[in-house]
Amino acid sequence: MSGSLEQFLTDLSRGLERTMVAVNKELTLRQRIKRTWSMRQCARFLNVSIQYLTKFANSSDDFPAGEYVGRERVFTLSELMHMRALLAASAKRPYDYLAWRKPGAALPVISFASQKGGTAKSLSAAHFAQYLSLHYGMRVGVMDADPQSTITLYFVGGEGLPQMPDENTASMVDFAGLFQSEDAPYTDHDARTLDGFLLKTSWPGLRLLPAHGETSEGEIQIARLVREAPAGKSFYRYLRDAIDRWKAGHPPKALPNELVVDGKVDQDRLDAALTETLDVIIIDYQPALTLFQLNNVIASTSLVIPQTMKGFDIATLSTFVTGLLGMLQHILAHERIEIGTGANMLLPTIVQRSNAQDLNHIGNLLEHCPTEILPVFYLRSDAISNASDVYQSVYEYEPDTPGKRKGINRFITNADAVNDAIVSRLWPGLERGYADTWMDEFYDDDGEGEA
Repeated sequence: MSGSLEQFLTDLSRGLERTMVAVNKELTLRQRIKRTWSMRQCARFLNVSIQYLTKFANSSDDFPAGEYVGRERVFTLSELMHMRALLAASAKRPYDYLAWRKPGAALPVISFASQKGGTAKSLSAAHFAQYLSLHYGMRVGVMDADPQSTITLYFVGGEGLPQMPDENTASMVDFAGLFQSEDAPYTDHDARTLDGFLLKTSWPGLRLLPAHGETSEGEIQIARLVREAPAGKSFYRYLRDAIDRWKAGHPPKALPNELVVDGKVDQDRLDAALTETLDVIIIDYQPALTLFQLNNVIASTSLVIPQTMKGFDIATLSTFVTGLLGMLQHILAHERIEIGTGANMLLPTIVQRSNAQDLNHIGNLLEHCPTEILPVFYLRSDAISNASDVYQSVYEYEPDTPGKRKGINRFITNADAVNDAIVSRLWPGLERGYADTWMDEFYDDDGEGEA
């Protein structure tokens, strides 16, 4: 459901007011992705039946060979993308296999923001980015605005970033042009330079703008620019203008059904298509409401607020929403620009099924601001900690025991449902039904899981 971020925050703020009745290491960098997927799992990602994919594999001379583990044939991420290109070449609706942004289409910028740490914000953003790659073959840009570099850790170890970034690695501060140049108080980088800041990862088509300690410089530079007040630039528009320049210089050109020549995937053509542009940008915020983070808000078309449902956390959320709303209203009073006109939503996280307070808060929010809150949410899970310990998502983590595998698979089902619910709001019609299935099971008739 589209609208404006101002309206979303206004309605969510009212709902929160009514809901608050009870509230008065050392990292070892290895090959990033070791997990492979079976033919049945690939069929699920491609949204086709296993029978259809098996028949297609037998009829194609260029279908990936995969690797046999026991009697099961498994495939890598690159081989999954190869399948997508083959299927799109002969499909009546090629975008079903490669959900790429069409020429002339807008670029969604989806931000995950929260004022409080520990709300699974980075985890939610990382899983959403990887979900879009796995299930839709989208070319995803991930921008890390948090000096703690949490989402960067989920992607470090790939071709473009083989080890943790340092102060010499470009970050969002560089992308936004906040550093002073020789002859200007800030730098408007051209589209080609901006594209060079986006680093390849082990996920085909997914690129990362990493963060490190120097990312905190963004706040200092914004404060300096506010004092200097350079002509022609508002303090909240640096990132938005940079994304607009990058977008103008990197429009989508390649079509999903033009990647195969003489029955075989043209690898050079596919590689070029995967890096020519992005279909969506995902920004992971620092848990704070600052002027630098405000730049991210202004650059966004949609805002996702991951939030735990404890009483104190709801109070913190209310402060965040009220503060952000005040900032936006001040800006809109001086400049009428479109902000957050896509779908905006509150995503409950780390919800305990057995905790009546968690479920009551969700129930109250669904009653008082039903269009602002997702009815599908992340349940608390011990299984995710095993993957998080090595900075992997559940999509890439390979459990080493049957017990862990069962827990991870349960969390994957939950993550698929959450991400499907987000997709249903951002791209209506692209959803896979995972959210509906999860809700049917959670909101059951006997009241056992009723929120």
